[in-house]
Amino acid sequence: MGAARGPAVWAGLLGVLAAAQTGCVELSYNQIQLGQEERVCRRALPEDQTISTPKTICSLERGPSGRTDAIVVLLAADRRVAGKLHAVHIESRWGPQRQMSYQLRGELDPQLLGLAATGPIDVSRVLADELTNLPEDAFARTTQAWVAGGLVRLLERWPQAGPAGPAAERHADLLDRIPGGGTARITIDDRGRYLLEYIQAGGD
Repeated sequence: MGAARGPAVWAGLLGVLAAAQTGCVELSYNQIQLGQEERVCRRALPEDQTISTPKTICSLERGPSGRTDAIVVLLAADRRVAGKLHAVHIESRWGPQRQMSYQLRGELDPQLLGLAATGPIDVSRVLADELTNLPEDAFARTTQAWVAGGLVRLLERWPQAGPAGPAAERHADLLDRIPGGGTARITIDDRGRYLLEYIQAGGD
């Protein structure tokens, strides 16, 4: 009989599993390009973990390491990719202790979203609202909520922008699992696309 595995060994094993999951999800996310047709985008995502709604494509993957990856693709009226957002939530427990980390990144095309005259802060508020005004399907609800929660946390880092809107009240329970106070960044690239990022490295 082998020796019992201690916390350090289990942490190492979970790290390997998390790394493998990270590579697959990152590849899928990076293959999605703004302006793509829906059918092309769907080929980049695992068929058995992805569904389409009238306005989004949702892909959700939970790994054995306590990692959850949620990808939400926003669709334009002509079903082309108008935006993509990837949320990563990692939760680990060692006895009574719980550690959580969260990251959200996204790319948005305001023209394809039909929000060309709207700045990135207000676009983020609109999307948080829409993604929590949830579809009937439970899988889509969960996927979109993970992303919407990150948008709420991102908006909190710009207090001058005002309240995040009804999204915060709709999913107060989920926000308990998305640490606040992280680092937020919003930039606009040379094509006028909005690049969003929110990172909270960890907390109880």
